[in-house]
Parts: sequence; structure tokens; C-alpha cells
Amino acid sequence: MKKNRNSLTIMCDTVHALMMREIKTRFGANRLGYFWAIAEPVAGVSVMALMFTLIGRSSVANIPVALFILTALLPFKLFTKLMTQLTSAVNANKALLAYRQVSAIDPVITRIIIELATYLIVYCLIFSFLAWLGFNVLPDDLLKVLAASVLVALLATGLGLMLCTANSYWKDVNKLVGMITLPMMIMSGVMFSATMIPPQYWYLVDWNPIFHATELSRAAYFSSYVTPLGSWFYLAMNALVIFSLGLTSFYVNRLRFITA
Repeated sequence: MKKNRNSLTIMCDTVHALMMREIKTRFGANRLGYFWAIAEPVAGVSVMALMFTLIGRSSVANIPVALFILTALLPFKLFTKLMTQLTSAVNANKALLAYRQVSAIDPVITRIIIELATYLIVYCLIFSFLAWLGFNVLPDDLLKVLAASVLVALLATGLGLMLCTANSYWKDVNKLVGMITLPMMIMSGVMFSATMIPPQYWYLVDWNPIFHATELSRAAYFSSYVTPLGSWFYLAMNALVIFSLGLTSFYVNRLRFITA
């Protein structure tokens, strides 16, 4: 006798199948696919650390250069990767929406799970390697480090859903996202901290919630670093509002993903 499945079971099975397909496409097709997930942030840190070394600095704000950069670079990479992947989530799987079991939200959930899992694995591997090299990598406040990452993920998901919706109207959205990634990195405090900026210029970065996230991440990781700008309230409100707007825009346009 055929067993009837409820909608939640169907969604879980669909997401699992999409996840296997996504992992094989992204990582399995290239033997070095998993390697690049780790090599990319490591290469970025190495280049920046070399730049600081050449100018005669082994630490920034009393924090070793590698840890100073990584505690900001990894949350920023989570933001950009998750936002970029969600922007093209539906279009990349549009052919599968012809199947009755597959809904527009399934590839979105799939990519969120993959990016969060990748972020956690890369984070643990890189900091484990630094611990092996002799660095003290234990965060002073682990819960706040996790909270900053969760808020960054919510912010990226909300923006990704809005851009995914925009992508159904304008196909060049992906190009726009690629263009703004580098300026965002410069403005998000990956290579500098608020304490390195004269107070009269704080307004240039204070509007950016990702800058608040990188500042709060550093302050949570190192009790010796006190951020003059990072605000949990500002970051949380931006994350919740943008996440809500993203969900709303995606829901309102859910039928367009199938028909457009």
C-alpha cells in the first residue's frame, strides 16, 4: 500500500535531493572544489597579512594580523557568498520547477544549508590550523561570535531573497552584485577597524550594518578590543527588517518564478 506523504516530508526529500545535486555540481565536478572553499579566505588573509608585514606591523589593535583579518573576513565572506548564491538560486534550478514536488523556496533552503555548513567547516578548519601554529584562537565570548554570524546570515538571506526576486524581472542583477562586492569589502572593515578611523569620519562607515557585524565579531572574539561603533541593536534591526522584506517580496512573487 502506497504511503501518503505530507508536505513537510516532500519538502525535506526535495531539499535533500537538491542538496546532493548542488554539492556534486559545485564541488564534485572539480577535484579541487572543496580545497578552493578553504583556499580562498586563506589566500585573502595571506595577502593582507603580507601587506601589513611590509609596512612593519605584526598586530593591529593589539590583535595578531591573521586573527584581526580572519574574524572580519569570514563573516564578510558568509554574507557575500550567501547573498550571491541566493540571488541565482531559483534561476539556476528553474527547469526543476516544472516538477510538481519542487517549489521555488526549495533551492533557496538548499543553498542556505550548504553555505552555512561550508562556513562552519571552513571556520573550524582555518582556526584549528592557526591553533596548530601556536595562535590562541579561543574566542573570549563564543555566544556573541555566533550571534554576529547568525545576524549576518539573516541579513544576507533577506538581501538574497530580494535580489532573487529582482532577478526574475532583470537578468543582469548578478552582474550588479559582482560589481559591488569589492567596494563593500573595503567599506565593511575587513582591513581596518573603527579605532583606526578619526571620529569625524565615522559617518562614512557607520551606516553599513556589515561594518557593525565585523566590529562586533572582533569585540566578541577579543575582550581587549572595544569597538566605538559596533551596535547590536543596529545590526539586529537591519537584519530583521531586511529578512522580513526579503521573505515578503519572495512570497508575493512566488508564482512569477514558475511562469516568468
